[in-house]
Amino acid sequence: MPEDLPPDAISATPDQPDAGTEEAAGQALEAVQHAELLRVLSPEYQAGFWAMLNAQKGRQPRPAPLLEIIDTAGLAVPFREVMDADTLARVLNAALALDVAENPQHKPKPLIGKVLNYYAFHKKTTRYSTFEIPKRTRGEMRVIKAPDHGLRRIQRLLLLCLTAAFTTCDKAAHGFVPGRSVLTNAQPHAGRRFVLNLDLKDFFTNTHYGRVERVLQLPPFSLLPAVARLVANLCCDQGSLPQGAPTSPLLTNAVCQRLDRRLRQLAKCHRATYTRYADDLTFSSQRPAFREPFYAELKVILDAEGYQENAQKRRLQLPNARQEVTGIVVNDQPNVPREYVRQIRAMLHNWETKGYEAASTTLRAHYRESKAGARHKGTAPKLEQVLAGKIAYLGMVRGSDSVEYTVFSQKLKSLGFDKENLAIMGILKVIKEKGVKEAIASKQV
Repeated sequence: MPEDLPPDAISATPDQPDAGTEEAAGQALEAVQHAELLRVLSPEYQAGFWAMLNAQKGRQPRPAPLLEIIDTAGLAVPFREVMDADTLARVLNAALALDVAENPQHKPKPLIGKVLNYYAFHKKTTRYSTFEIPKRTRGEMRVIKAPDHGLRRIQRLLLLCLTAAFTTCDKAAHGFVPGRSVLTNAQPHAGRRFVLNLDLKDFFTNTHYGRVERVLQLPPFSLLPAVARLVANLCCDQGSLPQGAPTSPLLTNAVCQRLDRRLRQLAKCHRATYTRYADDLTFSSQRPAFREPFYAELKVILDAEGYQENAQKRRLQLPNARQEVTGIVVNDQPNVPREYVRQIRAMLHNWETKGYEAASTTLRAHYRESKAGARHKGTAPKLEQVLAGKIAYLGMVRGSDSVEYTVFSQKLKSLGFDKENLAIMGILKVIKEKGVKEAIASKQV
């Protein structure tokens, strides 16, 4: 039984949750008759038979076999041509073949349409497990909904297809976009006199199902309404995007395209610059542009797009203080905070003078009290992995030719850490290509 599907899910479909005995028997008889007719028809007449049958039932023609797909970009066209759960399963299985070729440890078991219908329309109450992790603001918690194994696998394959099709991401969006990161989000604001940080309240929860379903029917996805409904049900929970699902970040970027365009226009009218990293909005200007008229226009736009500003997190940073954008200092040019460099230096010194075990013990003691420790339930990674990640991040922000990056890299190598375990340049490449959050998720930072 595919994907450990319960018995009641095999016959269930979104439009026919409990097929009657008589109707099922009629469908079986019809299938036998069609099979017998096809057996006696010559190949050149079979295509005409299917065209006639589909025309009679108001269905679209049967899809042609998928051509060989050699990379994820090739998933875009067949994904847009999906007609139902069965054809979606075929495209997801093509994505699965690409995924398994790149990640042999992943499960190669193919999907079928009934599994997709089951997760989309029938398994509602146990698809996600909910837990909390601390936010950057002390005392606040973030609700995470983690999909179960079967749904997470479907969403990861869907993400490959959605990424291949989504070619119109707004230039202001930098979160969860290939080739963009917290660094590209901060760079446009470097050297600006006034930097304004804003936060959207309940960002994923306020990205509702209806908007997701609608955006999937529009270019560049261009899915049929029934298919958009199927995909939206696979990606949403309780009427909105769950924070914790692999597909949620990309779909928020798709839904927020109009929001980003309107906020870029707002920034242009006030001679400012705008970027967005997930729910973090940043505006910057060389003039005092952020006054009541600006905030009034901003509220009108956010209200129209279905979002609210978290007023408690509004922060206007002036040139005589440290200005940060997504954790990167932007007063002059993109840089890391001084405390970050001091922390790396102290960890290396502790390892060099007190030994690996003592330094690891100190790391574990501090890690339990940190935000990262709370996220990972107090389980600290190895000392060398933490240092390698921090040094790689320093190199990404300051450049691999910076003095501190070179010195710290050489020191780490002299202490016995080499590329047999984890290569610093490899981590740096992951961060540049996929972003910091993706590197953290893959346990490379």
